[in-house]
Amino acid sequence: MAEEEENNEATEEEATEGSSENASGGSKKMLLIGGGVLGLLLLIGTPLVIMSLGGEEEVPTEQLEATAAQDEQNVIFEGFGEEDELDEDEETLGAIFPMETFVVNLSTGGYLRCQAQIEFETRNVPRRYYTKSVPIRDAIISLMSQQNKEDLLELKARGRLKDEIRTVINEILKGEDVRTVYFTQFLIQ
Repeated sequence: MAEEEENNEATEEEATEGSSENASGGSKKMLLIGGGVLGLLLLIGTPLVIMSLGGEEEVPTEQLEATAAQDEQNVIFEGFGEEDELDEDEETLGAIFPMETFVVNLSTGGYLRCQAQIEFETRNVPRRYYTKSVPIRDAIISLMSQQNKEDLLELKARGRLKDEIRTVINEILKGEDVRTVYFTQFLIQ
């Protein structure tokens, strides 16, 4: 029985030594992983911190305001001041707003790809146009998709389409805000 107790004690000592070796091996692995992560963070983070802190100097607010005021005086807006140079029968241009390109299937087959620009009556685009831009675009797509391919090859049909687009937009905006519609691209296939 004394032998059995010695064997049990020896087995317990071996088990204790093995678990302490595993614990120290596991902690070494954790230290290596932690050190690797820390090193990686330092490697990536240091240049980012240097770039974000270095570089441009902070400009005082007073200097920015003075520069903005000076720039405002030097800016010449295209179209302003032309009213004096117009002939008697010539009108001033209103604000021109470019629309996104339309690509629409036509009712008789084929498709229409066109770029339209809207000229408004005033020098500014009405605010309500921006809030109604999605219904306006939808109405124009519906209108264009009803067109006949052969008709659109004629110049008169394009003029009618421009008038119909202007009418649809003015109906949605509930006013006479749009003066003219211009086509800057018009492709039928």
